[in-house]
Amino acid sequence: MNTLIKQTTIQIRLFLRRKDELFWTLAFPILFILLFGAIYGNTKWGGMDIRAIDYLLPGIIVMGAMVTGIMRTSTGFVQEREQGVYRRLALTPLKRTTLLGSQILQHYIVIIVQTLLLVAIGGIAFKTHLTGNLALFWLTLSVGALCFMSISFALSGLIKTARSATPINQIAYFSLMFLGGIFFPNSMLPNWLGNAAKILPSTQMGDALRAVVYNGAGIGDIWLKLAIMAGWIVACLVVSIKFFRLE
Repeated sequence: MNTLIKQTTIQIRLFLRRKDELFWTLAFPILFILLFGAIYGNTKWGGMDIRAIDYLLPGIIVMGAMVTGIMRTSTGFVQEREQGVYRRLALTPLKRTTLLGSQILQHYIVIIVQTLLLVAIGGIAFKTHLTGNLALFWLTLSVGALCFMSISFALSGLIKTARSATPINQIAYFSLMFLGGIFFPNSMLPNWLGNAAKILPSTQMGDALRAVVYNGAGIGDIWLKLAIMAGWIVACLVVSIKFFRLE
């Protein structure tokens, strides 16, 4: 456990030195909440009981989790694998499980920080009020974070070269973002596309967060959404076990 904590601390320090990663994981989601808040203000979309910015905040939390969980995790693994980083680390006493665990823990901490920043800025700048069961909010966020990281491991196993990592990850990321009800309700999509999007983890996570913080939903109301995300985790882990490699 001490080794895991030390390795995670090292990973966090390395992350803080990478200004480009700091921008995409922390500043980028904040720019989105500020931009959409400035555009919509107190506007309500037709057929919705909450303001547009209140709908968008949970969606942008999901977007931030995907930036870290999919784009940063998968692209980083593929690049470091191609550079031989893990092959050299294999010659040290550091266990591979500790290395992977520290990567996962570090990314999870970043997602928590992203979320806290977005909630704070939403409340200060646009008077968003997140109520409901905070423990259930954290559970939903954690399951979603693990889901996106499991997707990244599956993608890392399927992606062969660092050159192809970014475009492939972008296809997955933008598909989940634009079809996941992050920037607009899926009811605005054609029926066939909206129905297909319901199975996406981004859709389930966003809807679950909104249900918890705005409707006071309990575990009985969102268990199916959590189960669908858990199904994605299991399916992606199966793919990861078969294809994921560090060398």
